[in-house]
Amino acid sequence: MLVVFTTIAPIFLIIILGFCLRRTRLFPAEAWPPVERITYYVLFPSLLFVSLATADMNDLPVLEMAIGVAGAPAILALLLLIVRSKLPIDGPGFTSLTQGAIRFNTYIGVPLVIAFYGADTIALGALFIGFMVPFINVVCVWVLARYGDGGASTNGIVSEMARNPLIIACLAGIAVNVSGLGLAVPFETLFELLGKAAPPVGLLCVGAGLDIVAARAGRLWVGFSAVLKLAVMPLIALALGTALGMDALAIKVLVIFHALPTAPSAYILARQMGGDARLMAGILTTQTALGIITLPAWIALLG
Repeated sequence: MLVVFTTIAPIFLIIILGFCLRRTRLFPAEAWPPVERITYYVLFPSLLFVSLATADMNDLPVLEMAIGVAGAPAILALLLLIVRSKLPIDGPGFTSLTQGAIRFNTYIGVPLVIAFYGADTIALGALFIGFMVPFINVVCVWVLARYGDGGASTNGIVSEMARNPLIIACLAGIAVNVSGLGLAVPFETLFELLGKAAPPVGLLCVGAGLDIVAARAGRLWVGFSAVLKLAVMPLIALALGTALGMDALAIKVLVIFHALPTAPSAYILARQMGGDARLMAGILTTQTALGIITLPAWIALLG
């Protein structure tokens, strides 16, 4: 367990550094949106693209990963919808609870699997992201359209999904791989260099976005969401991966990605479509903090 904590410590230390930098005059609040944009639109897409473009697709469990990726959040979201009428929470609050239970933080997931399972797992992680991002957005948009207070139109959000840089990067990488054309060495090196910057810069952005004050509000639902996301969701993923006969490494990647804290994009979507943005900020902050404990526990459990 000590080895696990030692390996994961740098990841969360970078998050803490981002949190501290955000509160200095040198890196105030207005300095972070441009950093987030370049990470989201350039650095992470480069990492996903080059990983999938150069991966051996024959070794990837595409069908099993697709079922495992969609199955776990689908089951959890369905259970929440079934008990919705029994939960003493308003519609906007329910949308934030749901987003907190099923979304995942790519910025933490990618460096985590690299640190523990090696760079070869980036392709598995990219495959997970390629399936998960569109599926999760469809579910969350529907929940917000159904239970939120209004805001951005569903069509507008769906249009944004179609332009999502992470989805585009995954599809482009798969297309290059399947075509057999490959990447010219200068371009492969370019995307690799950009991709190497993605994990640390992304983690700094995660830390900069944490909101301690919001985490203290709505403690019941913040805690409930954390249990669902950090414990129940990975348990479902583990059961699905085992039932599907996936190999050990694929199961580990599947479970770890499902055990990640929720994503900062959940807060943006909550603001756009009438969710409870303050509760969402509290859920995001709390899950990220608890991930320091729960993620090492899952990694140790998986071996």
